[in-house]
Amino acid sequence: MTDLSAALSMTQLAKLAQSSNPRKRDQLFLALGSLCAVKPMESLDDAAVSEIMFLLNNKAAENVKQQAANLLCTKTWAPRKLILSWAGDEPQIANPVLLKSPVLTDDDLILIIQKSGLFHRLAIADRPGIVESITEALIVFDEPEVLITMTSNTTAQISMETFASCVRISRRHDKLRHSLTDRKDLPRSLIPSLFAYSTDEERELISTRFGVDADNFSQVVRQAVLDKPRVEKSTNIPEDPELKVARLVSKLAKANKLSPAIVIRAAVEGKTLLFEHAIAHLANVPVEQFRSAILRSPSIALALACNAAKLERAVFPSLHRNLNDLGYFKETLSGEIASKSVKAFTGHSPAAAAVSLRLMARAN
Repeated sequence: MTDLSAALSMTQLAKLAQSSNPRKRDQLFLALGSLCAVKPMESLDDAAVSEIMFLLNNKAAENVKQQAANLLCTKTWAPRKLILSWAGDEPQIANPVLLKSPVLTDDDLILIIQKSGLFHRLAIADRPGIVESITEALIVFDEPEVLITMTSNTTAQISMETFASCVRISRRHDKLRHSLTDRKDLPRSLIPSLFAYSTDEERELISTRFGVDADNFSQVVRQAVLDKPRVEKSTNIPEDPELKVARLVSKLAKANKLSPAIVIRAAVEGKTLLFEHAIAHLANVPVEQFRSAILRSPSIALALACNAAKLERAVFPSLHRNLNDLGYFKETLSGEIASKSVKAFTGHSPAAAAVSLRLMARAN
């Protein structure tokens, strides 16, 4: 047991924690944090100290929380409940924990990515040794700052699919192209696309980094990436694209693999048919009704659909922005529209949101 807790009983510590003097509470909090940072807490009394620290944290000033987070962010024995609280707090408190804490699991980090904001995702993108499941969760939001940080993090594990998405997005962001060019693990099959999106100066750098002949590569890229492919005549009748997507969504749903992540990724990648069918299926609304509602009131209909499909509310602004950028609809998320969109989440259960979406589609 720690020296402080040896000098004071648990009852005395609990009384100090309930002090009406904020300064005394903060001093006790930092004292306990400093002791916790020295060695693991193993006894039942030390577990009680951990719980008292959590209670003190709820009332602590932000600068005090930040000091405590810095004290414990590298400790494997830091109280998990406290670490999780800091991880979802304001960025200055969350950053040291998100960057360094070994207490946070991959599942914890993915949940924080989905529920928290840009600054939390930036910290996670810079965390050493993040695995593919985390980088896949980060790319869903299509935030250039996060992707630049993630690809600049040379210890981050990135899958072929995530690299491909980054290369595609880099067409609009030169800093992302630069960080991708510095990745030694960039799959060689993606180099032609990166080359095609790059400036002449960037192409010279790519040629040097990846050991390719720039002149010859330019011709290969022109034929493989920039030129329109020749379409061979065929007597076969092509399958209707929408029917194909509908079958895919149905198949995913039957296999319990249709998830909100698929909806978000479809929007990010501009696969509007997949987006429509996936979100409509998850919301339990016919796709035609979803489209009709979107035509009537894009932002509110999208918010209702997200609620009905059980997408996290924090995802909605990014999803709205992606669809706006795609030209799927054109409506600014501000003022009364923004307020009504928020109410589509706060004022409805998922089932009620689905009903409201259907009624909106049928309105005259």
